[in-house]
Amino acid sequence: MAVSTFTYTRTHTAAFVADHMRNQLTRIVQAAGLSPEKLVDDWAIVGNAARTWLESGWLTTVTIEFHKPGSRDLQLRWDFPITYAGSGVDDDMWVDRQHLQRTIDKVGRPPSGCTYTIILTTRPGRPDVLGMSSCTKRSTAGLVSRATGTAIATHDITAGLNYWRPS
Repeated sequence: MAVSTFTYTRTHTAAFVADHMRNQLTRIVQAAGLSPEKLVDDWAIVGNAARTWLESGWLTTVTIEFHKPGSRDLQLRWDFPITYAGSGVDDDMWVDRQHLQRTIDKVGRPPSGCTYTIILTTRPGRPDVLGMSSCTKRSTAGLVSRATGTAIATHDITAGLNYWRPS
């Protein structure tokens, strides 16, 4: 009985976190002055991978990189580190939209002409998800990182909020 309760709960919290992760990423893209159309179009595959790996505990970070098309140089990056400790409170599910907006206001926009890439980082050995492949994150050389707190929380999964910007 406890196993099915955990599975049921993890399935729902994984869907909650994945859905709200899409919303948070959309807000970041729009604040950068870009269209979220690519994110929305790709979310059928990326969202399925995020939910699958959140359910099973494989997902460690969701990243959005802003860069010039064709360039390996990173202009701005946002990370949502995932933890599986959660708050421990059974009915605790929230998204801190105001915290995200304050952080967006502080970080600012990437330079004009940028595009973005969404990257899901997993623990080694994770199962494959159709449509996903390996990639390498761009170097953060010349950027500084700041951890700002928690963006999304449930009783068993949380997503933090970090950003990288020019020093």
